[in-house]
Amino acid sequence: MFWIYKCNSRNHPHKVAWGDWNDFFLDDQVSAWGSTKWVPALAAARRGDTILAYQTDRNELVGLVRVVALTRKGPHYDLMLKPLRRIGVRVRPLKDADAKVSRIPALQPVPIRTLYRIDRTDAERLIRAAGLRIQFQRQSARAEALAKMKGAGFGSPVENHAVERAAIRHVTRHFRGNDWTVHDVSKKKLGYDLLCTRGKSSLHVEVKGIAGRNGNSLFTAGERRRWMADQSFVLALVTKAGTASPTLDLHRGPSSIAGFQFEPLSLFVLS
Repeated sequence: MFWIYKCNSRNHPHKVAWGDWNDFFLDDQVSAWGSTKWVPALAAARRGDTILAYQTDRNELVGLVRVVALTRKGPHYDLMLKPLRRIGVRVRPLKDADAKVSRIPALQPVPIRTLYRIDRTDAERLIRAAGLRIQFQRQSARAEALAKMKGAGFGSPVENHAVERAAIRHVTRHFRGNDWTVHDVSKKKLGYDLLCTRGKSSLHVEVKGIAGRNGNSLFTAGERRRWMADQSFVLALVTKAGTASPTLDLHRGPSSIAGFQFEPLSLFVLS
């Protein structure tokens, strides 16, 4: 998904947040840029989304960034971004020179907000007009469908968290009902969420919750490596998580990974 993220460095009385994209690109590292505490609309961004950084008080397309994560800070989320390419081109001359650029909805005098959806075609057109040679990868139809899912890492941060916790509760009840002792180790970043022990046996259970019936989900590289190498690994896939009738499928050990297909969700290549 593509967005235009508009910032203004002038602290006008009506603004609750402001900033200069030049400061973000100066450090050239992943950092927080905005919080849902001040701008709730930032919760619409997803990990892997591409953002066109736009500085409104200079009318400048400053650069390209990628959404790395939305990190929970109490009841709110910080938007974590990675700088990809500095551009530094004024937008008004681009609109004057290209009628199609001038008609891009996100560049129109629309109601003031921070994050504006822009479709892939318009994003490509604007970047080409700015003089950059950037080839966007076309996501497969399957990947496009995944992006519309709720939960499994594809919903809003609030939705994702609710689905994840509901799935963990369901899996915990399942294992405790079968006489396993269950410890939640999800915050330790071990590549799995639950450590289940029963006598001398132990299982490393990674829980994936999905709000609907579709069984697709996001995996980090670390989780996949754990699955491929750990004989005690169990994937607990919960569909319809958070509903009155969740379903649970268990897949144990490295051999079970053969029944799954992995597709990268990277969005573009810089040339």
